[in-house]
Amino acid sequence: MKRFLSLMFMILGLLLFGWGIYTSFEIYATKKQEKINANFAGFILSLRENKELKNIEYPDQGFFIFKTAEGKVFTYGQVFQNPTDINMYSSYHKISPTKAEVYIYTRKYNLGEYIEELLRNPTSFGIALAGLILFAIGIVYMLIPQAKQKSTEVKIVEKIVEKTYPQGLERKLKALRLAIATHEIIPKESIEEAKRILDDILKEMEGRK
Repeated sequence: MKRFLSLMFMILGLLLFGWGIYTSFEIYATKKQEKINANFAGFILSLRENKELKNIEYPDQGFFIFKTAEGKVFTYGQVFQNPTDINMYSSYHKISPTKAEVYIYTRKYNLGEYIEELLRNPTSFGIALAGLILFAIGIVYMLIPQAKQKSTEVKIVEKIVEKTYPQGLERKLKALRLAIATHEIIPKESIEEAKRILDDILKEMEGRK
């Protein structure tokens, strides 16, 4: 029963954790896309009006560059002023038949940004945390019976050993070895001592049957 409960806790925990992570990532991805769309809309409007775009709403989420066939460049004012790590962006470059060029740079998904969004969303974070707790409970429920089973097995082995071998057997066998070793020095006493030790061992073993 405990094994079944532990399995149910683990499965339910994984489902809740996955749901919490999925919903929080969906929220993060949607907000990120909205920011990129807002940047792109502002850039298109500036091109349409043939005006310099001094700033965009979310400069950390990406930027756009349009170069006409005549060499005129349209972007927002701070692109060439601020240092930019290109590795943090996914990019696309397109050249038209008239030699006009478009460069699009959008910020890649970032683990740090995602974690911030997860922590700002108590519902998704709570679901994911509850899933982790349930999974941990399932692991504990699974390990407790195994620990008890190992303890029982050890006790059974100890009882078998105790029933099979009389107490003090090792000590008596050492004494028997000593008696045999001193046989040549004091033969009569050694033989009698060896017989006595063997008799004690046999009596104890017969008494345990």
